[in-house]
Amino acid sequence: MLTALILVVISYIDIKSRRIPNVWVLGLLIITISKGDVKFDFEFFLVSSLCIAAFTAISGCGFGDTKLALVIANILIGRYLIGEYLLYVFAISSLSIALHVIHHRGIKGDIAFAPALCGAVLGVRILSPL
Repeated sequence: MLTALILVVISYIDIKSRRIPNVWVLGLLIITISKGDVKFDFEFFLVSSLCIAAFTAISGCGFGDTKLALVIANILIGRYLIGEYLLYVFAISSLSIALHVIHHRGIKGDIAFAPALCGAVLGVRILSPL
């Protein structure tokens, strides 16, 4: 419950300010570790770190999104649910981009990516049979 609340707060802050404060990412990490619900796997961490770094370089997303994605992929989701998680990220970010284009009549400007990252966690955690 607290994890979901932190994810919602992170999304809200990113929508309002286009920033993700480190204190919220650290709080998410601490809460998850303290609950003992860690999905960490070192080999997956190496591969996911390289993929997230490449995504950051190509997309130009902020480092707050990068840190959040690292924590989510390696601590909250883990290697066995990453495919399902990425499908949710794709669906939610596509919807977010479409709403941004409709609202701003173009693709110019920053688009908050944290709602897609955080919403996908909630989707996987709530709707996944595992």
